[in-house]
Amino acid sequence: MFYLGIDIGKLHHAAALIDPRGDTVALLSRFATSASGFNQLATFVQQHLPPNADLQVGMEATGPYWSALAGWISAHDFHVVVVNPLKPSSLRDYGIRGSKTDRIDAVLIAQTLRWEVSHVSRGSVPRLATELRSLTRLRTQLVKERTRATLRVGSFLSMLFPEFQSLFPKLASPTALAVLQAAPSPAGVIALGEEHLTEILHSASRGKLGLERAKQLLRLAKASVGITSSALAQALGLLLDQIQLLRKQISILEREIAELYNRANVTLDSLPGTGSILAAVCYSEIGSIDRFSRAKQVVAFSGIDPKLRQSGKSAGRVRMSKRGSPYLRHAVYLACRSAVRTDPYFKAIYERQLQHGKPKRKALGAVMNRFIHVLYAIWRDNRAYSPLTPA
Repeated sequence: MFYLGIDIGKLHHAAALIDPRGDTVALLSRFATSASGFNQLATFVQQHLPPNADLQVGMEATGPYWSALAGWISAHDFHVVVVNPLKPSSLRDYGIRGSKTDRIDAVLIAQTLRWEVSHVSRGSVPRLATELRSLTRLRTQLVKERTRATLRVGSFLSMLFPEFQSLFPKLASPTALAVLQAAPSPAGVIALGEEHLTEILHSASRGKLGLERAKQLLRLAKASVGITSSALAQALGLLLDQIQLLRKQISILEREIAELYNRANVTLDSLPGTGSILAAVCYSEIGSIDRFSRAKQVVAFSGIDPKLRQSGKSAGRVRMSKRGSPYLRHAVYLACRSAVRTDPYFKAIYERQLQHGKPKRKALGAVMNRFIHVLYAIWRDNRAYSPLTPA
């Protein structure tokens, strides 16, 4: 078996071919992310790979820049392995100099393949999972942007209308946003009048709020200590428009994510605390359960595995390694926060950890670990989750 390691860059890549003994056969120091560059790689392999020799290709998942090359290589009937960046990095640190160049990194990736081919070559990530991963990660970014914009709205309101949040503590709620867009200042609320304000509240809250809340808001507006500033009011209006746009974009993404996830034919959404969105994140980040031979590998991939730091007489501290996919880890965290409230099995694990003196954070970490094991089992067996008996 020969091994081709590829160091991924934005505009150019580098490749290294090593033989079964680990000796470097040839280096391709630079080829472009283009048809001519990919053909240059193919020529390089043809020139240096012995006839009838098997070839394993590996690369790091560097941003989005690896996807086009991985697809092109797969289309030419070579199996591509996406290598955990920590493993080539550990080989670099093993050397005394710790040098880093594109060519050195390509050799290290090839060496990683040679050392661990039996572990890293299991299964492959379906194209559907790759596409879904792009959408779920974009949604995560948009949600973060919406949160940041909402926090800035709170900052502006603390100057313009500090009393507003006493009635609407959740500024991202549809009702709060509807009122602020109609009237981003106390003077604007007063100008709306009781009747119009009641209509806005009734419509935005789907009938839950109305005249009484309108009267409360008008009283606060008339006695507000907020400053009068047309510039701040205009800035607040622009932020509110941005939040509404983000909400619309997130809604569009969620519909597309749900549609793609349904095509995956997996049952992860049957797990407690999940829906189609969190299940889609788990599916897209893991890619294929066939990539892992046991649940502990998925636990490590998600960064939920324990990491011990101990030296000499120091007792050391055990924490989550957090070295895997942060998107997967966060999705499991959100699912487990709900599962410990709604599912007897996970609730029992959580409460048992608390009874043993564990803080809530570590107790939830234990639930997350068990959650991954259950996820692995139902995906491997292609069955839906059924409530488990509390241990």
